[in-house]
Amino acid sequence: MSEGDAPSINDLFPEGGRILLTGGGRQFVERLGIEAIRHAILSVMMGENIRTQTEPLSRRRIAITSGAIVALFARGCSEINDFTENLSGMAVNQIATARKNDKASIWIAQWLLGLTGKSVQNVLRSNPEAIGRYVADFESAIDEAAEKCRDEFGDVRMTLGFAEEPSGRRVELDWKAIARLTTTIGSQTLAIRGSDKSMYGKLFERLILGSYLSLLGFERVNPATNRKTSRVFWLSDSSDLRESDATLLFRPGKIARFDIGFIGVGNSEISKDKLSRYARELEMAGGKSSSVTFIVVDRLPRTGKTQRAAEQIGAEIVQMSMQFWVKELAQKLRARLGVRHELQTMDDGAISGYLERKLSSIPVQDFLSGVSVEELEEAEQAEDDE
Repeated sequence: MSEGDAPSINDLFPEGGRILLTGGGRQFVERLGIEAIRHAILSVMMGENIRTQTEPLSRRRIAITSGAIVALFARGCSEINDFTENLSGMAVNQIATARKNDKASIWIAQWLLGLTGKSVQNVLRSNPEAIGRYVADFESAIDEAAEKCRDEFGDVRMTLGFAEEPSGRRVELDWKAIARLTTTIGSQTLAIRGSDKSMYGKLFERLILGSYLSLLGFERVNPATNRKTSRVFWLSDSSDLRESDATLLFRPGKIARFDIGFIGVGNSEISKDKLSRYARELEMAGGKSSSVTFIVVDRLPRTGKTQRAAEQIGAEIVQMSMQFWVKELAQKLRARLGVRHELQTMDDGAISGYLERKLSSIPVQDFLSGVSVEELEEAEQAEDDE
C-alpha cells in the first residue's frame, strides 16, 4: 500500500484471522489451541466420533474468524470515510485483482458481498459479468433489511473501536452497517461449516497416525533424507505405485503402510478402493509383497465384503469406532511385524490415562508442518466438484 492510498480489505483484515483460512497447518492448530487438539486426538483414540470432537474446533474457528471480521469493520469505519457505502466496490475490486491462488483474499471479499464459494457457483454461475447485477440487488436487499430493522426494533446503534488506540476513537454502526456486518459473518460461517468436515478429516489423518506411531516409540523422519533403517516412520508417502498416509520401517524388510479414513458405515468405498488398488499392485508384482497394509477406518458395514477382500491380500483392518482400537492395532503390529509395546497387554481401564500422558509430550503440531489449510480447502472443493 503506497503512502496516501486508502487501506484495502486485506490491509484491514487481521493476520490472526487469515491464518485460520490459508495458513500452514501447524500455525492453524496453534491458533486454535494445542491442548484442544490433543484432547480431540485422545478422544478419537478412545473410539469417540471425530465429528463430536471437531465440532468445538469448528466453533472456535468460526468465533475467531468472526472476531477478525468485527475488527475489519472497526478499522474500516475508523480509517475510511463512508466505509459501508464503499464496501461493495472494495470487495469487487479485491476479487478482480487478487491472484488466483490467493484464496483468502477472494473468500473474505466474497463474504463481504454475502457470498460463499458455493453461492458464486450457484447464484452467479461463476460468471464474472454477473457480479454487477448481483451487487445492485444485494445493496437493495441490505437497504430494505436495515429499514425494516429500524421500523421493527428502533434506531439501534452499535459502537466499535480499539481501546488501545491513544485517540480512543469510536465509530457507530447504524442498521445498514450492522446488516453488512452480520451478513458477512453469516456468509463466513456457512463457508467454514461447508469446508470443515473434509478439512478436519484430512488434518486428523496426519494427527492421529503421527501421534499413534510416536507414542509407540517410533521416530518421524523425512524419507528424502533419512538414513536410519529401523524404528522410524514418515507421513503421506507416495513412493512407487502405492500411496499411503504413513509408512513404518520397523527394521530392514519389515515395513507397514497405513491408510486412515474417517468414513461411516454407509460409505465403505474408500477402503474397498484401497484394497482393490493394493490387489492390482500385488498382481503386477507377481504376488510378492515386502510390506503389510493396515487400513484404519471409522467403521465398516456388516456385510463383511471389505474384510474378506482385506484377507485376500493379507491386509489388516481396524475400526476406530471400537473403544480400544489402539490396543488392537498394536496387537496386529506384533502379530504381523513383531513390534512389541506395553499397550498390547495393558488393562483396558489404564489405556486412557496412558494415552493422555504420552500425548502431553508429543509436539502434535509438527505433524502438520508443510501442510497448508488452503490446500486442504482446495482438496475439499475438488472432491465436491467430482
